[in-house]
Amino acid sequence: PMSPCFSSLICATPPAPASPADSSVSVDDWFPAIDVNSIRDKLRIGEGVVTHERLVAAIEGAVITALRQLHAWRSAWAASGADDLAAVDDVSIGGRKRSVVIWERIIRYYAAAEIADTHRDLVATDQANIRGENETLTADDYRRMAHNAVSDLLSIGADRPVARNRVSLL
Repeated sequence: PMSPCFSSLICATPPAPASPADSSVSVDDWFPAIDVNSIRDKLRIGEGVVTHERLVAAIEGAVITALRQLHAWRSAWAASGADDLAAVDDVSIGGRKRSVVIWERIIRYYAAAEIADTHRDLVATDQANIRGENETLTADDYRRMAHNAVSDLLSIGADRPVARNRVSLL
């Protein structure tokens, strides 16, 4: 049988990339839980070497970031009688509430940004350095997509859409 070891000094045994079936990260009773394998399946993150634990940690970080940004919006909807996120929206996409689809996008892209920010190649070559720079750009792109999704969610029920580009000048 083929060994993952290239010599007596180098042995490459990558972690199993899949998460257990039905793995999810619960949030609270208002926002829906996040399916870990759905995040893994919908994005190409970490080139297949992101462990379950690392992906769960990135999802948890994404939830913390999202909850911070959505706190006032969620409180207003809950105070107006919305029992959960799906109750804020009458629009459906593919048989699912638009608000839930957007919520999952927010978490997916913030988690992917964290993975891309922290995942670097181990090979110290010019090509690896170039890939590292590309991963930084990818993390920025994921973060931008997450910010856009936050604006999309905040726009539900607003008098006018929330701008996707927010700039503060010092």
